[in-house]
Amino acid sequence: MRHRGISDLTAPVALSTASAVHRRDHVHEDGQICHPHVVEVIGLGHSAMVVCHDCARDTGFMVAKRAEEVAARHRRLTA
Repeated sequence: MRHRGISDLTAPVALSTASAVHRRDHVHEDGQICHPHVVEVIGLGHSAMVVCHDCARDTGFMVAKRAEEVAARHRRLTA
């Protein structure tokens, strides 16, 4: 089976899902940020996106293994 990227048809759905992750309840009442940051890897087949709930940013889709590495690195840097 060959690795296929996210198609033009599935990209809007995947990006909408990632945006919803940003809006989930990870807001501290006092405005403080978690240390290390709360980072999540959202997988979609062989691709994945890293979402940092504290930075409110994502990486866009990349190879899943690379996403895990990026997430671990971000957690270490924000510890």
